[in-house]
Parts: sequence; structure tokens; C-alpha cells
Amino acid sequence: MRIASLVPSATEMLFALGLGDRVVAVTHECDFPPQARSLPHLTRTVLAAGLNAREIDTAVKATVGEGRALYELDEERLAELAPDLIVTQAICDVCAVSYEDVLEVRCSRT
Repeated sequence: MRIASLVPSATEMLFALGLGDRVVAVTHECDFPPQARSLPHLTRTVLAAGLNAREIDTAVKATVGEGRALYELDEERLAELAPDLIVTQAICDVCAVSYEDVLEVRCSRT
């Protein structure tokens, strides 16, 4: 089974459960365990690099207020890697790629 993890805490859990060899891609924020750092990234932030905490807060509020997503999903790479399972979440669009975006991409490819 090929697994894509779109939530850093899920990546950590998958490795802790001994499934790290099945994880084929992660988010741009996944940095633990160290093996996750070398895996392909399926996400990227739309926020500019190098912002301080106040600037991040302002940018997040503005982006969400405009109805835009904070993260982009690399649809081409996802299709290339063809995971059997995508681990994500549906609670917070500020914390990870939106669940609806994942469903839309995955359903359009099946």
C-alpha cells in the first residue's frame, strides 16, 4: 500500500506504527521523523517566506477572509505517485490542505 500523508501529525503516527516504508509523499511541513524530510512534498503554502509571527497572522486572516486557501496541493505529483491511501483531515483549513480540495482532486482522477 502506498500512502500520502497531508498532515504532519499523521506522518509521525504512520512512522511510529511502522508504516514509514509505505509513505510515498508528505506535506512541505513534515520534518519528523527525519526520514520524512526526504520524501516528495505534495503541498506548499501561499504565504510569502520570511514573515514574522504578526505578518503571518495578518496574511492568514487576509487570505482566509478573501476565501482563498492557505495551501496548494500538487495535483500532478499526487497523480504521478498514485497513492492507495491519502491521510488528511477535515477539521481546519488553516492547519492543512482543505479536505474538499483533496476530495476534488482525488475524485477527478478516479
